Amino acid sequence: MNDIITNGTEIKQRILSEINNATQSIYLAMAYFTDREIAMAIVGAKNRNVLVDIILSSNIQNDTVKLILKGANIIVHAFETGDARGIMHHKFCLIDNKITINGSYNYSINASNNNVENIHVSDDSSTYSQFLSEFERLKYNIDNQIAVNITTQIPELKAEPIKAINIVDTFSQQLHNLLYSSAQINTEEYKRQGYETSKKCQGSIDIFRTEYSNIEEEIKAFTTDESLSNKKSVLTSNISNAFESTKTNLDVEKQEKIAVAKKDSELEKRQTTDKISGIQQEKSILESGNQNTGEKGLLQINKDIEKNKLERKALEQSFVVKKFWTAGNILISFFLFIFACYLLVFFASALYKMLFESDVIRKSLEAGVNPGLPKLVDANAIIKIFRQQGALFGFIGMIFFLFPILLSNIKLLGSERKSLNNLLFWVGLLIFDVIVAGMIAINTDEMKCLLVGKESQLAIWEVVKHGEFWMIFMFGMVPLIITHYLIENITSAYKNSKRELVDAEKAKKIQVLDEEMIDLNSDKESISNKVKEKEDAITECKAKITGLETEINNAQNQIESRYSELQKQIKSIFDDFNARVISGKIFTDVVLDSVISAYKSGFIEYLPEYYATDEVSNRVREIEQVTNK
Repeated sequence: MNDIITNGTEIKQRILSEINNATQSIYLAMAYFTDREIAMAIVGAKNRNVLVDIILSSNIQNDTVKLILKGANIIVHAFETGDARGIMHHKFCLIDNKITINGSYNYSINASNNNVENIHVSDDSSTYSQFLSEFERLKYNIDNQIAVNITTQIPELKAEPIKAINIVDTFSQQLHNLLYSSAQINTEEYKRQGYETSKKCQGSIDIFRTEYSNIEEEIKAFTTDESLSNKKSVLTSNISNAFESTKTNLDVEKQEKIAVAKKDSELEKRQTTDKISGIQQEKSILESGNQNTGEKGLLQINKDIEKNKLERKALEQSFVVKKFWTAGNILISFFLFIFACYLLVFFASALYKMLFESDVIRKSLEAGVNPGLPKLVDANAIIKIFRQQGALFGFIGMIFFLFPILLSNIKLLGSERKSLNNLLFWVGLLIFDVIVAGMIAINTDEMKCLLVGKESQLAIWEVVKHGEFWMIFMFGMVPLIITHYLIENITSAYKNSKRELVDAEKAKKIQVLDEEMIDLNSDKESISNKVKEKEDAITECKAKITGLETEINNAQNQIESRYSELQKQIKSIFDDFNARVISGKIFTDVVLDSVISAYKSGFIEYLPEYYATDEVSNRVREIEQVTNK
């Protein structure tokens, strides 16, 4: 299908028709959608359990239709903040994994009634696949707040690395901040105090040592404060809340990451599933044929092959073909050979007597030799012709017998006219034989007269009175008749042994069927190869889906494992911190270290302002020695 429509009213009716006939899915990307009739058709499809997914431009003109669609629980993707990230200006609709409708036509009343528009309706799988990829890209960009004009790839199915160290450090810092807050310790104040002290005493190490001792005593005194028990209780409650909050946040973050990974996987799985559906439809057409175009599939070709085989078998069985080389046909062939040899000798002798023998006798008489009356049939006539007249006349003498045979069996030359065949049969038997017998009779009388020294007075019509005429006539005619029927019998047997001669029409049909079978087998092989390619493509897609499922499971397990480890680290920090809070050791260990560290930092910060670099280094080493005792 490859239809182009340019009339606005016809365009709208075609769109409504395709939507109303949808049974599986409708994916629509439309810049301006104000036609409520088309919107209600889409709602109707949704109510038929058709999968509907819509992408709209966020133009205010689309708001009414957007509300209609959302009211029917139809998913609508559009930037809710306007078109600052780019206008989605497409106008295409994808239906049932096969129909693509695209062109200039917006789904609006104005486009239907006033504008000059066009749509292209196609069932080309490649076109559908390309538009579906663009639909998924746009939807991904909109859902992830990416400008629509940015080319994006579907994210690979990989779990994002979790920065466990940052999370652990953040949690640890949170606990310390709670500690400082409950103890009402301001480390920044101690840092400032250290700086001011260093400035007043010009970085004196002795003063630092004294101040350090004073701070130690101050912190130790803090641990014996009567209010510490209440502070411990508050701190314990606060760090427990922090721990539970962090655990909850980790669980939420974990679920979000798993959801993102699954969403990306499901998107690719859906595209692959749609691709499988398209390939299966193509495979089904190859196997069952295309009713719309009349194109044959494997099913029809196999039926044609079986029909061809049955028809050929029926024709083969209808032939009644006999064997040629039977005992009877071998005997007939032998007799035919014998009679052919006889006729060769007989008609070669007749030719010799008619043309050459009288001259030989004359020459003998002229030489004073009386050769005597020659034989009526001379078996050595061929040899005499070759010796006396040469190879040319010898060859003519050898084939002379073929003339009466062919005349009396003219159908050997391909004649199919029965009347002509009968006429020439009698010409070969009677006229040819009568002429030969008459010529020999006249020649015999002439030779007799020569031998007695007188002229022959025999007229042509008087030859029937001579015995030589009838003898030659019978010796020639009877073998010709026998030879004729031997040839009839052997040719009939030959025809009955050849099916193309038994029934030429049936033989021609079998030849046509054989040629048709070659074409059918070629078509079958070609379609079978295409079906195999489709099956391989489906297997590849299914393997891809299996791989995606395995990959998402691995990714989910990886996320679970990483967050489980993270939970353990957080729990370990909490348990240690809580134990030290309960024992009070946290105040001397953490608070003292933090306060001293802050004070020292401020004290050292002033030194470069008063001393040279080398002296600053010396004083820093001495300060470190004081704090590391």
